[in-house]
Parts: sequence; C-alpha cells; structure tokens
Amino acid sequence: MNMKTFGIYFYFSFLSLSISSVKAQNYQAINGSSYAGSLSPANNPSSIVYVPYNWDLTLFAVQSKEATNAVKIKNYSLLGKSKNAVFDFKNGTFKRIAFSDQNIHLLNARIMLSPKSAFAFGVNFRAYEYLKTGSYSWDDSLKSLNEFVSANFPNTPLSGKAIGAGWAEVYGTYAQTIKDDGDRILNAGVTFKIIRGLASGYAIAQDINYVPNTGTNGANYLLTTGTLQYGYSSNLDDVDNNSGIRNNVRNFMKRTFSSLSFDAGIEYILLSGTDNDYDYDTKIGISLKDIGRIHFRHGDKSRWAAAGKNNITDSLLHIKFQNTNSLNYFNDSLASVANTISSPGADFYITQPARLIVNVDRHISGNYFLNGELTIPVNSAINKKLLLKQMNLIAITPRWENRTFGVYLPVQFNQAKQFWIGGAFKAGPVLLGIHNWANLFSKNSMQNGGIYLAVTIRPGSSNDKTSRYNNEKLSRREIKRLNCPSL
Repeated sequence: MNMKTFGIYFYFSFLSLSISSVKAQNYQAINGSSYAGSLSPANNPSSIVYVPYNWDLTLFAVQSKEATNAVKIKNYSLLGKSKNAVFDFKNGTFKRIAFSDQNIHLLNARIMLSPKSAFAFGVNFRAYEYLKTGSYSWDDSLKSLNEFVSANFPNTPLSGKAIGAGWAEVYGTYAQTIKDDGDRILNAGVTFKIIRGLASGYAIAQDINYVPNTGTNGANYLLTTGTLQYGYSSNLDDVDNNSGIRNNVRNFMKRTFSSLSFDAGIEYILLSGTDNDYDYDTKIGISLKDIGRIHFRHGDKSRWAAAGKNNITDSLLHIKFQNTNSLNYFNDSLASVANTISSPGADFYITQPARLIVNVDRHISGNYFLNGELTIPVNSAINKKLLLKQMNLIAITPRWENRTFGVYLPVQFNQAKQFWIGGAFKAGPVLLGIHNWANLFSKNSMQNGGIYLAVTIRPGSSNDKTSRYNNEKLSRREIKRLNCPSL
C-alpha cells in the first residue's frame, strides 16, 4: 500500500463509517420559519409552539453535509457521473480539517396540546465525523515514508485525530408559552433523547517526534516519541460476511448501549398585530443543542501504543507497514516497533457536538423574511479527547414563502472558513435543498456542500391553530383587545 493510497483510505474510512451504518440537523433554509413545524426541534425545541397549524408530520427527511480543506474531488458534480470522480489530497503545508454530518428523520410529529403548548416526538438516525491535524506538508510526488518525514521534519511534533460516530435517538419535545401580553410572546422548550450508539471509530496521534539518524548522515530518521490510540465499537467485530443479513443485524445490535441527551431553548417573539400566519416582526431564538455522550465498547483490535523503542527508523517502519491489508496485520506490526502497547479500557464515550445557536428571524413585508443564525461550539472547553464537532458558524437566509410554496437562499460561512451559497425550494409537502450550488455547477467542489430532502404533511386551513377563546380564530390584535378592555 503506497503513501497516497494509505492516506486516502485512512481519511475516507472515517467519513464513510457512520454513513454506511445508518447524520444534525442542517435543514438550513427553514430555520426560523413558522412552517418548520416538526423539523423545528432540530434547531430549537421552543419553536414548536408558534406555528400556524395544529399538527404536522414529517414522514421522512434526509440530509448530508461535508466540508474539508484536505482533499478535492475532481471531475464530478451532482449532474455528472461518479465513475469519473478522482480523489486528490491537496498539496502544501497547512492544518487539515474535515467535517461531515448526516441524518435521517422518520415519522417526526408535532401536535398542539393547547394554544400555549405543544409536543413533538420521533426517531432520528444521526452521524458525525470530524478530522483535524497539525500543520504538515504533503505533495503528490512523495513516494515513500522517508520522503514524507524528511519534508515534515520542520513541522514536528506531528499530531492528528479522526473521530466518527453514528447513533439512533428517540426524542420527545415539550414547549410552553411562558408569557403572552398581546405584544410579545416568550416560549420555552426542552427535548429529552434516548440514544443508542450504533457504530464508531477513532484514531489519535500525538507528539510524533523524530531526529536524523546521524550514523547515516541524515539519510534516514529515528522515531523518538509519540503516542497512537485507535479504537472502534465492539459490535463491528460481530459482523460476519458468512452470516445472513438478519443474523448480522441481530449480532450487530447486541453490543450497543444506551445513554441520554437533551436540548433546551427559548424563543422571544415581537408581534406585529396583523391577522395572518406571519403575525410577528421579529423572532429571537436561543438554544443549547446535543448535551450528552454516546456510549460504546472498544472492539477487540483497539490499541494504545507509545514510541520510545531504540533504533526505530523510517525505513524499518516503511517495511513493517507497507503491505498492511488488515487490522490484525497492522497490530502485529505496531507491536514490533512500539515501546509500549496495550488495549484501551472496555467502555468509551464520544461527546456529542454540543453548541449554542442564536437565531434571529425578521419579517420584512408580505411573504418576505430574513433569517440570521450564529452557531457557537461549546464542547471545545471540555477536556475530552473524543469530541464530535459540527461545521456551522454563520448563516444568513433570505426567503419567500407561504403555506404551499417557498424559495430560500441560505448563505453560509462555516468552521472550515468556507463561503457557500445554497438554495432550497418548497412545493406542498416537499422541501428540497442544496447547501452549496457549486455541487451542481462545478466539477471540483463535491467535497464541500451537501443536499437535503424532507416530506412533511400539514393540515388544511380549516385545521389551523385556534385561539384560547372558545376555539374561535382570532388575530393577535383581537386577542389583545379582549384581554385589555377599555375602562
């Protein structure tokens, strides 16, 4: 296995881990919309109350989103053929980073319990992958490990991590109006989730140092320090190519574990007093998402190793690992060159991509709106090695929408420092969106962007949300007048 093939295999094995096992929420176009309905708990649990109809049901929704500066996919777009795709590592000396997330929503429902409260529930399958390295140099012309370590001696110590996890969740959301004086509304909501870890994998390399081998005039290098830890979920050991699908599914699920997670949010609404679905001037939502951990157990071939053994040269490492074709072979080779090697502890936990979301939705006029959103990661301060991170940072979305149709133009700047212009269209129950138009019109941008599709059933206008007054449909202005009679 040459250097380039090994690098591509290592990188994409983590990006594909959870996709094949089925990622959260990035239906960016509808964030802040009154019509987000049963998809709105994914952004803010409190937003299920202020909706112009009594119930809605998302039959299914799928979403995938990726961003990286490490590789480029050439000769391929959503309008092209995947067989023409070419994967290339980008040349240069810089820090590599990659984000990926996907999700599937099944039968996500929202029901109004009263004019001031609502409940939502459903099942989601989600996955995140995250990769980050220290600064290192890469060039397509590198043919051996010796050339790689020689080019990167000025960049030592080398480090990097890759983490991927997929899980299923059953959730319940409750939201309640805390204050409503006819001019302002304050809603609060919380979501509790039961999580089942489906599959995971990770690799962490730290403090990789080496020095020139003075006995050979610098022709090769000696490995001096460094640690390598890698692991995967134990249920992957239970998949047997010789067993049928039913047996494999049963065996796969036997060694999965449950844990808990929660979201919380508030929504402050400044009302306009008009008698339509857009009875507000501004909505301000603040939510805390994905506070929890996913529980896994280490697979049998997971390892922790430390360097420090004498006379471990780059040429020896090249010989030991050049023909690696299985994890068993890799572990045997690692044991022969490591100073210390052991199996990690039985259980491990991967922290979910916790974040604070601030969303401001402004009604411009008629059916026109402008939404702004800021996403702040909050798990970066947690002293844990196994953290999932998401890519969102800033998004601005102009939209035109009514009950049946919608046109959206989300503009995003993400954690990978990339600027995307996307789009989405709603027609009846169907929402179809793309995160980055370059996925359609460029043949070199498929590694950055993604798509989403949702099918949501909503009731007819005869089942619109009613007021608290004898089930009569009243505007906010009329409600305020009834609440505050003249003296």
